Amino acid sequence: MAIRILVGAGKEKNLKQLSNFLSNNGFIVAGEVDDGYDYLRKVHSIYPDICILDGYMKGLSSLELTEVIVYEKIAPVLVMLNEFEVQNYAQLNQESSFVPIIKPINKNMLLNTIQILLKTNRSIKKLEKEVVTLKDSKKEQQLIAKAKKLLIEHMCLTEDEAHRRIQKQSMEKGIQKIKIAEAIILMYD
Repeated sequence: MAIRILVGAGKEKNLKQLSNFLSNNGFIVAGEVDDGYDYLRKVHSIYPDICILDGYMKGLSSLELTEVIVYEKIAPVLVMLNEFEVQNYAQLNQESSFVPIIKPINKNMLLNTIQILLKTNRSIKKLEKEVVTLKDSKKEQQLIAKAKKLLIEHMCLTEDEAHRRIQKQSMEKGIQKIKIAEAIILMYD
């Protein structure tokens, strides 16, 4: 799968050099932008795999763009900075989807940083999905437990009988146990 990169730079020369370098190394340059507002519009329309910013752009600054992209979790951001600019990005240093690179930049370091940033971002997204799945599973278990408790109270069933009743209704009606549990809760609550 080709990696789509949106490139932003204030100087046309930097924009072309960076785009050519990335293209020559197997990346798809999804766009070249020299204006901060245009960059933000493109980010929201093409959802690149990674955003690379270099230098000052018209409109929104690289810092403002980075904050929006990182906090909206659109894509990881790599920003090429001069040494004196680094302190401006201090509040973003704890963000795993943000990496500053100090100029001058070694080409191999840039390629390795892109790969590491992408790999880290994929791992984080995978973990976030797992967390959501676990939370959903826990919520389902809690609802089923509440439904069983209501069946025990109102129908004088044992816990096993209540569980089997939910299971049986789920199989007979061809719907998930959670839906049966929600119906029981609505009926008795």
